[in-house]
Amino acid sequence: MMPEHPTHRHVFLNMVRQMDSSICKKESPGLCIIYMLSVSNQSMMFSHLPEVSADQVKDAIRKLVPFLEATHQISDAHTVDFYTEDVWEKLVAVSPHTVLSTLSQHPKTYLYETRDVSDLSSIFSTATKKLENLEAFVKASHYHSLVNFGVCTEIDKLLEAFAIHRAPRADAVVKADQFMNDKKSHEVLIMADLVNTIANVCGVKQVIDLGAGKGYLSSYLSMRYDLQVYGIDSSHTNTDGAKKRNRKLKKYWQVYKTNTRKTSKAPESDQRKASLLPKESCLQVNTNTDTSHPENSAVTFQGLSISDSKTADDIIVAEDSLETESHKVDCPTQDTADLSKNTFLFSDVLPSGAVELPLMSHNVPKVLSEEEKAQRKAENMKSKKQSESSVYKPLTSYVTADTELRDIIADFKETIMVGLHTCGDLAPNTLRIFTSKPEIKAVCSVGCCYHLLSEKFDHPDKGDTVEACGFPLSQYLSERYCRIGRNARMSACLALERVAVGQGLPVESLFYRAVLQVICRDIYGVTQREWQQLQMASDPKDKNSDKRVGKIYAKSRGFADYIRKSLRKLGQDDSKLSDKEIMEFYETFKDRKIELEAFNMLKVSLAPCIEALILLDRLCYLKEQGNFGWSGVVRLFDPVKSPRCYAVMSMKHL
Repeated sequence: MMPEHPTHRHVFLNMVRQMDSSICKKESPGLCIIYMLSVSNQSMMFSHLPEVSADQVKDAIRKLVPFLEATHQISDAHTVDFYTEDVWEKLVAVSPHTVLSTLSQHPKTYLYETRDVSDLSSIFSTATKKLENLEAFVKASHYHSLVNFGVCTEIDKLLEAFAIHRAPRADAVVKADQFMNDKKSHEVLIMADLVNTIANVCGVKQVIDLGAGKGYLSSYLSMRYDLQVYGIDSSHTNTDGAKKRNRKLKKYWQVYKTNTRKTSKAPESDQRKASLLPKESCLQVNTNTDTSHPENSAVTFQGLSISDSKTADDIIVAEDSLETESHKVDCPTQDTADLSKNTFLFSDVLPSGAVELPLMSHNVPKVLSEEEKAQRKAENMKSKKQSESSVYKPLTSYVTADTELRDIIADFKETIMVGLHTCGDLAPNTLRIFTSKPEIKAVCSVGCCYHLLSEKFDHPDKGDTVEACGFPLSQYLSERYCRIGRNARMSACLALERVAVGQGLPVESLFYRAVLQVICRDIYGVTQREWQQLQMASDPKDKNSDKRVGKIYAKSRGFADYIRKSLRKLGQDDSKLSDKEIMEFYETFKDRKIELEAFNMLKVSLAPCIEALILLDRLCYLKEQGNFGWSGVVRLFDPVKSPRCYAVMSMKHL
């Protein structure tokens, strides 16, 4: 029978994995029975998992692609060119007020199945090609999503099938100030629990975290679950920062322990444990509250309480570039009345080697003999080595589909590969590496930054020159020469669920940028994009030629200041315009800002559909391999807190 303790189970699975059924039948019938029971146990586990067949995936793709092709003119339009190209007039035959009114009434339908979908030909006018049937557009966009295709596995069902392999859940609260912010703790706690469970299922102790970044997930996996974690990131800055962060974390543990002991006698709290995902729908969230940056609060999740005083990284899509902003969140120490009497600190659930203890006990005499000093030094060195081995190892390397992991990791062995918000091509390359390396027993990849994906058919005039591209990954879509386009992939990064609870788009900054484009065209005779192309053509090696407006809006005092700073960054002479002339452009277009807002709401409605195609392509690729125990797409996170909430998973047979 399969041992229940994770450590015993790990040893057991390693033992039976090395067995050959044909040999054990001849030499040891007892071991043969153990071997067959282990295989049967895994087969039963896979049989309990919701299985989506390759035909179901392909059927969803066949329904999705025609809709995306029909709506491509909207998803692929760039709002930077909104006024210079007169986008609203060319593409939409409905008033912007009607669009905003209709879409504000429909976000809730995204959460439910939509069966009645009108013919796609009724959405757009056959004569003008403009959007004219808004109701049909809304229903079709809701229908063509992962929610309605029935190809997405619920995380609770997945963990239910893995229940026997999960580590016992602590009933006490783990308090760790200054460890993670709300958004990151939400992601890390869920994914770490799942990754540890997968490691137990596969009987491995090594984890490779691709695109590890600052090491939040890697640190937690190593310290909380005693896993050997290699965090690989292409940025030396991230890797060095992760190393420094780990050294600081070890020093914090003892402080946490002291502070927590002072509050351990507090009365027991009636607070209920939070479920894996919120019970209420996105529509029940207070729309006046910024859920990504709560104030004066601590996050309680599966018995884990973590508050934040560090920076929170939020991705804001503003089509000119996807910008990462850092926000300071002040969270005071949690009131002792809110702590359970079972509260203990983060270090209490860590492996012993992960905590730096004081070098000496209070009872040790002040004067030590030379022999005692040498012995103490040897013990301290040993303790230091054990501590360092418990903390994950950050590595710097640029990983591609052809990367040989043995060249990066000296003790590369049976492992599982994970990635939390891996950017662009790294997510599909993670799946390619998984399928090519027999040592990698499972993969759990949450991708992001779809605008950074390379596309095989993005430049048809240049021929089929890109092999290890980000999209399409599957043979099924490659044979159909499927293409999305960069602007449409940027649309896929928009967050419908956040918009549905009142966390709207940065319309003002997009409006500023679109009017800037008009000024560049009318006053300087060239748009930013045309100017960049001319500069690149004249001097391809000039790094300054690829200029973007970027984050100027957040640093500007108003419209005139924004225009001047942007023009200077683009290499233009802003003295050609007075402030009065600049403001005249603003006055000309301010009444048309509603058109820009309404058009972006149309793009938001299409975002889940484009993301669905990217994820279905990856799942289809895994299904095409044909020899894995289980593969699926799982929604891990609350999409309001973490819009890129889907993981592509796969597990190999023992």
